[in-house]
Amino acid sequence: MPGERTRARSRTQRIPPGGVIAVLVIIGIAVVWGGEISSSVGALVAGLPGTPGSLQATAEDLETGQKTINYPYVVRGKPGMIRFDAYRGVNDYLSTKYPASYDDEREYWLQFVDESIQGRYLKDLARSIRAAEEKPDDQVRAAISMVQQIPYIDYPFDTLAKYPYHVLYHQNGDCDEKSLLLAYLLRELGYGVAVLRFEQEQHMVVGIRAPARYCYGKTGYAFIETTVPAIPTDAGGDYAGAGRLRSAPEVFVVADGDSFEGIWREHTDAAEWNRIRGMDSALDQYTYGRYRNLAQWYGMPY
Repeated sequence: MPGERTRARSRTQRIPPGGVIAVLVIIGIAVVWGGEISSSVGALVAGLPGTPGSLQATAEDLETGQKTINYPYVVRGKPGMIRFDAYRGVNDYLSTKYPASYDDEREYWLQFVDESIQGRYLKDLARSIRAAEEKPDDQVRAAISMVQQIPYIDYPFDTLAKYPYHVLYHQNGDCDEKSLLLAYLLRELGYGVAVLRFEQEQHMVVGIRAPARYCYGKTGYAFIETTVPAIPTDAGGDYAGAGRLRSAPEVFVVADGDSFEGIWREHTDAAEWNRIRGMDSALDQYTYGRYRNLAQWYGMPY
């Protein structure tokens, strides 16, 4: 029987605590983070974010180099597309925003979802998700699937995380970057959300507020993998170089909000998926059909 892809993991290395890290070469940072640097980058930001001397970017500066990207998603077997207008100017602006470090790690990760310039454009993406799916539960499913379908990319361990906007603009990201993007979208859709960081396995996933029986361990949140298409609540995958997740994650709350009550469907499907995958013998026609249907419902390879 075909197996699901080994789930990727990657560094979730944060900057060591102790205050803002000085920017030595602003263009060098931009090359590491964003690529496609335009000559206007130096004019957008002069100094560290939040420090005297920082310049305010204008819409005219930001909304240059537009490209329209259609992101695919699957909701219970029904495919769809979410349109997003991405701008090189916004990408380049964010490429110069070197995040501060904090003694409180939650504050470090929140920088990536609370950045105000980025927020102007990511709110449009959340509105597009609402427009694409009428039911709130299906809006959650569309956001999850869309982020899972964005290609995973691996980085050296000490590479800094990029902003969620960069994931959209470059159409790739690793576990923490894709998780931060999904956390932002679920927050905009009105749900309670956190990111769960597994330090031992060097992995990050998203947690969404849900009824207790569907939550991961004692976190208070249901488990959502973001690196590859996977059924929400399914935490039984194998991760490259680490095997299965066994450590208790740190929970960094991004927002309070609604509970995803409809996740019982995903929980039921994940149990059946893993039951079928655990069968040693060849599958009969009916069981293989169920396996194939589950894969198609969630956009998973089979």
